[in-house]
Amino acid sequence: MSAPACEIKKENKPKPCCVCLDEKKLRDECLLFNGQESGKCNELIQGYKVCMKGFGFETN
Repeated sequence: MSAPACEIKKENKPKPCCVCLDEKKLRDECLLFNGQESGKCNELIQGYKVCMKGFGFETN
């Protein structure tokens, strides 16, 4: 039997691919259609970073 894709690691921290899915989707769609240089996605990018930081992940 295979392990679930979003299993929790030993330190009770989920994998980064399993959190902030809505924020990531909105960010990715915005970047796809507008590009990062447009500046139109800055709020969505920041929201995704804040969400990830809430789960203990550092983003650049």
